[in-house]
Amino acid sequence: VQISGGEPLLAGAENICLLLAAVKKMGRRAELQTNALAAAGLKEAEIKRITRALKVADGYFNVNFPAASPALDLKITKARGGFKKRLAGVKRLIKTGAPVRLTHVISELNYSQLPAFAAFAAKNMKGIAWLQFSYIKGIGRADGSKYLPKYGEVRLYLEKALTICRANKIHCEVDHIPPCFLGEIYALNVDIVKMREGVKGPHLQEKKRVPACRGCRFIKLCPGPRKDYIAVHKKL
Repeated sequence: VQISGGEPLLAGAENICLLLAAVKKMGRRAELQTNALAAAGLKEAEIKRITRALKVADGYFNVNFPAASPALDLKITKARGGFKKRLAGVKRLIKTGAPVRLTHVISELNYSQLPAFAAFAAKNMKGIAWLQFSYIKGIGRADGSKYLPKYGEVRLYLEKALTICRANKIHCEVDHIPPCFLGEIYALNVDIVKMREGVKGPHLQEKKRVPACRGCRFIKLCPGPRKDYIAVHKKL
């Protein structure tokens, strides 16, 4: 169960804990999505209370961390001073002992900096549970060709980033980029497991095979590229 927003941590510890208790009662796992800015300012008692409830719900923090430098962070988020607060927030969440996943959204603005981000995460955010590189969805404010790089342009930088993560023993995964663009590290694609196990979900609605998928060795393990990607680039 994804608890998102806006920013969930602004709801306060009491409300968040009520939500997490409801998730636990459902017998589900909780994913608390946050940009970590508010985490840097929460009182110690509040952060500990949220973390305890998250652990009880077998949950984890999912932090959107878009860049490895203050300048690029500001360019992407428009949040002045956000980089420093975000890093402090992540370190604080890690310190609580709850699992922390980083989500790095790949876009036209940052894809060439993927290796730099992997190196930054390895050096400055030790203790994260895992790191997901997630290609941007072409919806909402990201609609249009301005923010969606071609998979082929991303590939080299992503492979270098994943190699850095592997060397630093950071568990990684990749979403919204077909496995055919991941080279020998194709198994890091999150849809492969879902497709193999017959899991239903958004990946079956958001993605669709195209003519170029015919004859691909991943045809049974990949739902295809994102529909919004094809709408922009017309082909793989």
